[in-house]
Amino acid sequence: MPSWILAVAEPVAEAMELLEDSEEGDLFAKVLDSNLVNIAIILILLFILGRKVVGEALAKRREAILEELQQAEHRKQEAIEKLADQQQKLAQAQQEAERILRQAEANAEARRQELLEQADREIERLRATAEKDVSTEQERVLQELRRQIVRQALSKVEQELPQHLTDQVQQRLIDQGIQMIAR
Repeated sequence: MPSWILAVAEPVAEAMELLEDSEEGDLFAKVLDSNLVNIAIILILLFILGRKVVGEALAKRREAILEELQQAEHRKQEAIEKLADQQQKLAQAQQEAERILRQAEANAEARRQELLEQADREIERLRATAEKDVSTEQERVLQELRRQIVRQALSKVEQELPQHLTDQVQQRLIDQGIQMIAR
């Protein structure tokens, strides 16, 4: 028998002996005697059985807590791995975004230069066309002015020629014309 049972049983046995030795046979002593024995038995049974039940419950609880701790540690490790993976993906995405931004800036600058060069070529073409148009228009205006001057001169000569043209002057002009042709 375990020592703790003996330790509990001895005081109970002593209490019972004291109660039996007393000459009072009153009912209270007997009730007290039987209650003490019953309480001692219940306490012993509770201690023996309760220790197993409580021990088993505590062991199960301990195992459950250890299992939860292991699962929590496992989830923590998975979360750390996922975090590292996501951080790596984020860093890659940021690098890709920076590369795309640099490429877009380079493309924009190239397109800007191309548009500036195209605009310069168009300006030169328009300038050349305008100069040609101005030159052509100046030539046309000069020709028109010459025609008008010639018309006015001829008109004036026709008006004044009959007054200045005598038979002698006509004969001399005819002779000069013939000489010019003959040469």
